[in-house]
Amino acid sequence: MFNIISFSSENIVPKNFGYEKLYELTKVKGKIVSVKTTTESEQYKGKKLLVIVENYEYDEGSIRVVADKKKACYLIDLSKIINSYGTRRAVEIAKLRSFLKVCNRFGAFYAFADFSRDEFELRRASELKHISLLLGINEGQAKFALGMLNEYLE
Repeated sequence: MFNIISFSSENIVPKNFGYEKLYELTKVKGKIVSVKTTTESEQYKGKKLLVIVENYEYDEGSIRVVADKKKACYLIDLSKIINSYGTRRAVEIAKLRSFLKVCNRFGAFYAFADFSRDEFELRRASELKHISLLLGINEGQAKFALGMLNEYLE
């Protein structure tokens, strides 16, 4: 399992947190693109990139187009759930659940990361897996999603 963090990982042993490797955001910035909706993600359908959808507004046709090429991978930012509370958290979980349901229906790839800002905010791999289970996927899909980062960032 792998994760993307927003700080220097030189003092951290990834194995202590259940990861094989931690990627620093500054070093992999060129392999990640951010879009507002899935319609904008269609332009990356043939490229091996991680695509972050900012507000998880989606168009099923766009997800199908991206899924057909089997190149681009949606990157789910779990920090939106981890760092929010109350109604905002509930809305984020609901949006992500419906987004992932459509991704699974069409076979679109997705991966999870928490983009922690310091070592105290870094979650264990098992915690990320359990958070992703809240999003309506099974344990196998969660492990697969946490392993997808290595395919795109190496």
